[in-house]
Amino acid sequence: MSNISPPQPTKKESSGCLKWLALPFAILLVIVLPLALLAFDVGRVVFNRPLVKSIVTDEVVNSDLIPAALEWFSDRRAQQRVASGEALTGIREPDIVLLMSYLDAKDWRAIKEEVLPDEILTEWTSITVDGTYDWIDSDDRVPQISWSLRSFKDRVNTQHGVNAIVIAYDNLAPCTQEEIEDFKTRLDAAPPGTDVLYNLCEFPDPWHEDQFSDYVNSLHEVVANIVDEFYLTEELSRIADTAGVGPEVLKAQLRLIRLLMLYAWVAPLALLMILLLLVVRSLRTLSRWWGLPLLVGGFVTLLPPLVYRYLITSLLATGPLSEAPELITQEATRAILRLAAHIFQPMLIQAIVVTGVGLLLVIWMTVTKKRAAEQS
Repeated sequence: MSNISPPQPTKKESSGCLKWLALPFAILLVIVLPLALLAFDVGRVVFNRPLVKSIVTDEVVNSDLIPAALEWFSDRRAQQRVASGEALTGIREPDIVLLMSYLDAKDWRAIKEEVLPDEILTEWTSITVDGTYDWIDSDDRVPQISWSLRSFKDRVNTQHGVNAIVIAYDNLAPCTQEEIEDFKTRLDAAPPGTDVLYNLCEFPDPWHEDQFSDYVNSLHEVVANIVDEFYLTEELSRIADTAGVGPEVLKAQLRLIRLLMLYAWVAPLALLMILLLLVVRSLRTLSRWWGLPLLVGGFVTLLPPLVYRYLITSLLATGPLSEAPELITQEATRAILRLAAHIFQPMLIQAIVVTGVGLLLVIWMTVTKKRAAEQS
């Protein structure tokens, strides 16, 4: 009895099987390529400490973000004091917080120049950014961030603080006769030795100098109650792990994200190598199995750099900044878009290069196919 060997697949059949096997990898390459480039570019910027520190410092120091935040905070704080009745209980101090609510963005810019000079803001920003990045690679539970407020307090207690009060005081409207009479009535009714709060308007002589002195003294009292060191670490330590994602989990996630982003480019490269091993046997098949996925994937990669400004602006406006005032929203959005430009501008160049390579390979495939048809 003779042995009959099973029929062996022909070369054409083997090639067909490999093509069907390679097809999912080619489709996957189209999907993975833009995601990998996006992840790599985001990681390249987000985990670049010098770049992030430079951009954040420049925005904090030179933009209107701080004045806008001060204007918004002082206005909200003043409203809270009035609503709670707290503003009516400060018998020993003028309502300096309510006074702050009269200031606009221009006034806050001037006050920032007086009491928050560039060197102080630069120091706080540097400490915050360095503390955050150091925390990612440390064993600390939370970032070790501590702001020294001594320089700030010393500056406020000089003529710069007085100048800030002048800026605010100049926004007061002159007192009406009715307001002056109200103050005089309360002054006559108060027991001897009791301080009487001035109405929130600019008093004429003989009360003008005393009123201004009250505001300056009030500022000094506020500064005296400010701590010399603000330990942000202690504030963060109050966050319990049970109230959502704990700091250790967040740190582990950041480390994993950094690692994945750093080596994201390996995924499309691996898929190209798989296609090379499976089906690439000539320049023509290289053009087909690399060219088409690179052309389509590169075209898809072009989309994020073209639409990121609109997407980021819309997401911020409807998400984390939806409750913030317009000026803060504008400044914060501008700062984030500036950082995003460092991500998407290189990505645009990468997308153009990938699309160009894919297009050249497709053209090569078309030309060689046409020549082969003509020769046959």
